[in-house]
Amino acid sequence: MRLKDISDEKKRRQHLLLLVGIAFVVAIGWEIITGGPGAVTFHTQDSAMTLTGPENTSVTIDYADITKIQSVTDFDPGTALEGGTKNHVNYGTWENTSLGTYKSFVYPGIDTVIIVETKDTVVAFNYEDEETTQELAKALPDFAEQ
Repeated sequence: MRLKDISDEKKRRQHLLLLVGIAFVVAIGWEIITGGPGAVTFHTQDSAMTLTGPENTSVTIDYADITKIQSVTDFDPGTALEGGTKNHVNYGTWENTSLGTYKSFVYPGIDTVIIVETKDTVVAFNYEDEETTQELAKALPDFAEQ
């Protein structure tokens, strides 16, 4: 092999390593921005809604069991009793002074939090972004009345 060929091969490897490094950084950035696997999912059914968060935490709420729906800002999450924070989501069982013990599916970076109460459970959640959470807060009472 000639010296020039060795130099060209070395440059190709450096460029390949640089591209792999850039792809890795982009993938990590995308994971951080989107919340990655384990982020909150929200599903509506005919008579219930289900929230699922990290570590397969989930809660299903029958619309007929809902006693109160409110949306709040400046939400104090309190302390995790079971669960914690993963992929930018406070998940699991938490406790704070205003709600007592509750199920959390809350992105702390979203200002609005929806609180749904039944006779047995309190659930705090938000979804995707501020605008989507506010739209969901407006729509939920209609589901509960059905």
